[in-house]
Amino acid sequence: MSKADDSDGNPLEPPEAERMSDPELRGLLRGALGSDDPATPDVLRGVQQKLRERSHGKFYDDLWSTAEHPPVYTYLLTSALMLAVLFVIYAVLSPTAGEPIPVSAEPAPVQIISPSPSQR
Repeated sequence: MSKADDSDGNPLEPPEAERMSDPELRGLLRGALGSDDPATPDVLRGVQQKLRERSHGKFYDDLWSTAEHPPVYTYLLTSALMLAVLFVIYAVLSPTAGEPIPVSAEPAPVQIISPSPSQR
């Protein structure tokens, strides 16, 4: 008995996927996974727009979070401004640092006091 036989010895029918040709199978998979239509709705944008309308602008009102492309120039301008502020702070505070003061590294004298004989 082969693997394709049932318990009575009759050959089993091949599954439908094995009987289909490759282009037919691809067509079915393409249809099941979604259409090739580039005009598919943008679900995220629709949900954000409905939330903005229902909340009267409380959510997604700034339109930055719903923008198609991130505001790259705003990021570049902000980072350049922060670098300029840090440079100005360094330029103002660096002259106040001064020179280090030399410190003597001699250990301080230690005076050992023995306990009085009455405390022993």
